[in-house]
Order: sequence, then structure tokens, then C-alpha cells
Amino acid sequence: MSVFIQYLYLVYCLVKWFLLRLFTNGRSDSVACLEGKTAIVTGGNSGIGLAISMLLASRGCRVIIADVVDARKSIENIIERTKNKNIVGKYINLASIKEIRKFADDINKNEKKIDILINNAGIGTTTQGSTEDELNTVMQVNYFGPFLLTHLLIDSLKSSDSARVIFVGSIMAFMSKLSPDNMGTILNLLDFEFNTSIAYMLYQNSKLCNVFAAQEFAKKLRKHKINVNSSDPGAVLTYLTYTANELYEGLFGAIVRMFKITNVMFHIYGEDAFGGAQTSFHLASSEKLQDETGQHYYRCRPFSKPKVLTNTRFCHALWKKTEELVRLKPEEKL
Repeated sequence: MSVFIQYLYLVYCLVKWFLLRLFTNGRSDSVACLEGKTAIVTGGNSGIGLAISMLLASRGCRVIIADVVDARKSIENIIERTKNKNIVGKYINLASIKEIRKFADDINKNEKKIDILINNAGIGTTTQGSTEDELNTVMQVNYFGPFLLTHLLIDSLKSSDSARVIFVGSIMAFMSKLSPDNMGTILNLLDFEFNTSIAYMLYQNSKLCNVFAAQEFAKKLRKHKINVNSSDPGAVLTYLTYTANELYEGLFGAIVRMFKITNVMFHIYGEDAFGGAQTSFHLASSEKLQDETGQHYYRCRPFSKPKVLTNTRFCHALWKKTEELVRLKPEEKL
């Protein structure tokens, strides 16, 4: 595909994204009862994850909040507001393969089944370049960790008669420059000097990979009746938004921080956490989507995917490389 056509496609997707934000309400019309179902929400202690957990709990779902931060206050809040006492918190550190495996072992031993897995946890940026596993920190928390976790929970998902998995993407996925030619260099970037461009590139790459993961898991898990989709929460005013100002450098960065430009824009155009939670909740609960898999959604509607995901050579290479980086055992591969 020529650079010009890629540019036109990007413009088309951005315009479509903005129009859907302006002219649709973005609210789920799901009225499903989720009693008897168990959901895991990573990063469910705050922001969009907490809102997703609250929505699921309000329908009677058993919710496991998986987070690196103590979730006791959030659990108390959910129980108080929804009257659903079947909410638990479990520790997971997506920046550690060892801790991901420990969490998955606990779930597989102590839960009869997992009906819903929402890979929501993520970070916008960090000055910590790499983790103990020699993986880029942003990429591990946002993509490598969820990729491994989903593999490790396959048996628990199979135990459900209608399991659903959701990966959280972003419009930023369309800005990623990740390709078959540079994958070996920038997929797991370890040796770099932190700056604005690098920070955005890592986040964009991680979100592209999440949309990719949903697409490819859907193909591999269809035979097990496990549906996998990805969601774009939209422009949401959360902690990540407040810290985004720190990315900008130089005189422009000083002006942005002084007037909190990013925050002002999100207040005008963005949504609160419950607005951002709607699409993931819709994919997890709507009876209309019981057969939907391998799709990307925004504002509870099907949305386009980055064009690079139509490149089968790219997708095959990215899957194999990710298997290698997260150290999947032969028996764990799909």
C-alpha cells in the first residue's frame, strides 16, 4: 500500500472516529442479566476499569478486580452502589511474567470458569525502560502481559459455555508505524533515550498490538466458542490524561503544562470513565453480540481496524515474535 493511500485511510478513520463521537450517544443498550457469570477486569481498581467493574456488578456478575494496587476501597464502593457482594480483588503485576503466571494459577485452581476477561489495564508512559523480564515496560503492561494472561486462562475460558475476551485498544493504534520491516527493532525497544516521540510510539504500538491480539485470538479460539473483540474507549478523562501533559517538551511543553491544554481539551471533547467503559461493557454483555468475534468496536459500534492488520505476513510474524518474548511453553501455544 502506498504512503498516500495509507494517509488517506488514516484521515478517513480519524474523521469517522470524530463523527461517531459527535453524533452517537455511545451508550450500550445491553439489558442482559449476568448472574452466574464471572468476569476478570484487569486494572479494575480505577478509571475505566473501575467503571467497567461497576457496570458488570450492577448486572449481578461476579467480578474479580485484578490490579497491582490494593482494590479494597474500590470493592467497598462497588458493593455499596450495586448491592452485589460477589466482588473480589486479586493482585496481578503485568510487568512481571512470574506474577502473571502466579495470578493465572490461582484463577485456574480456584474458579470453576471465567466467562468474561477484559484486558483493560494499561499505562500511558513511564521512565522505566524495561522490566525484570527484559521487556519494554509499556509494551509488557499494555500488550505482552495481556497476551500471556489470555493464553494462561484458556482452560478457564473453555469451561464457560459462552466466554468473551476483550482487549482495550485506542484511536492511537492507527498512528502506529509498526511494520514487518521494523518489528525486530521497535516491538521490544530497550535501548533508548526517553522523549516525547518515543513515549507516543510505544503507546501507539501497544494499542495496535491489542487490536491485533483480539483479531488473531478470535481466529484461534473460534472453535472453542470463545469470542474475542477489541474496544476503543474514546477520549476519556482519567489519570492517564492528567499525566499526558508531562510528555510535551520545550517551550510548547511549558505552555501546555501551564494552561493544562490537554486536560481542557478532554473536558470539552472527552467523556467520563463510565462513558469510556460503555464499549467494553457492551462487548462483554450484549446478547446481540453473542456470535460477534474478531471485531473492533468504538462507541458500541463496529469500527475499522488499522490497515496493517490485513497483512497476513505481518500478523503471523508478530504472533510468533510475541510468543517468543513472553516465553510461552510449547503446550501453552494455540
